[in-house]
Amino acid sequence: MLLPGPKPDREPLVVARQPTPDVALLVSKLSERQRTYLRLVREGLNSKEIAAKTGASYRAVDKILLKANNILGVSRRIDAARILADYEQGVEALPPANDLPSPRSGYRLPLPVPTAGAAANMLTLKEAASWTAIIAIVTPIGLTAAGMAIMTLGILLGLKTP
Repeated sequence: MLLPGPKPDREPLVVARQPTPDVALLVSKLSERQRTYLRLVREGLNSKEIAAKTGASYRAVDKILLKANNILGVSRRIDAARILADYEQGVEALPPANDLPSPRSGYRLPLPVPTAGAAANMLTLKEAASWTAIIAIVTPIGLTAAGMAIMTLGILLGLKTP
């Protein structure tokens, strides 16, 4: 039985069976609090409602759910809640037989600014260090290229340059 949620283009085939060891291992890494919050997400509660129900702050709820997302390898909390619910019910969704597996992408570095998916900037130390290095390298290159473009335009237009 597949739990309700946004409908994909094609309905996946659902088979009741033992969860794969990968899913079982990932779910076993979740804390009891993360599982509780994911169950409440599955019921349709938002962070503030979960916080009111459990006595935690909504920011703590967001952080705990973000950690659960990272453990399960998903970007949305509803996806993490579905994985947990399917695991607890012993149901595993299978893709349609004629769908090819999607290519595995490399490490995706999240944006260093708040987005619709994550209202607060929740970068790990490694991600923040990566962005710092990227910005430190790209900024001088960009400024140099802009200066060279201005100098070239000045020469082409016959303007006096220092």
